[in-house]
Amino acid sequence: MGYQTEYKGEFKFSQELSASDLSYLKKMLGKDSRDHPEWGIKLDNYYVSLEFLDDFSGLRWDGMEKTYSMPQILDFILTKMQERLPEFSMDGRMVAQGEDVDDLYEITIVDGVPIKRDLKPTGRKVQCPHCEEYFYLT
Repeated sequence: MGYQTEYKGEFKFSQELSASDLSYLKKMLGKDSRDHPEWGIKLDNYYVSLEFLDDFSGLRWDGMEKTYSMPQILDFILTKMQERLPEFSMDGRMVAQGEDVDDLYEITIVDGVPIKRDLKPTGRKVQCPHCEEYFYLT
């Protein structure tokens, strides 16, 4: 059992992708980087834990357990897609919450680079007397 992080948010493509470009991208989503030496990268948690939005206009976390390297995954997608489409980019924001209540951060894309910025939880930190977990009261 390892550490779990949950991601909320999405990244929209800065341009509409052709069916061919979507197909190319689909071949990476949800895949294990260890099975693809041609990619030239082994991701920290191996999997490209992203999926298309319902309308294929962008990407979101696919819910895969133990995803903890989302900035690296996004950088990989941006790099691979820019090899095919130099103008490819994404816009949006993803908020990540780890198992530790203080493990909170956001990911944005600035000038084609995923940026991770720590966030401070708001409210008063309290401990549950029953389960001894910490949480914030707002």
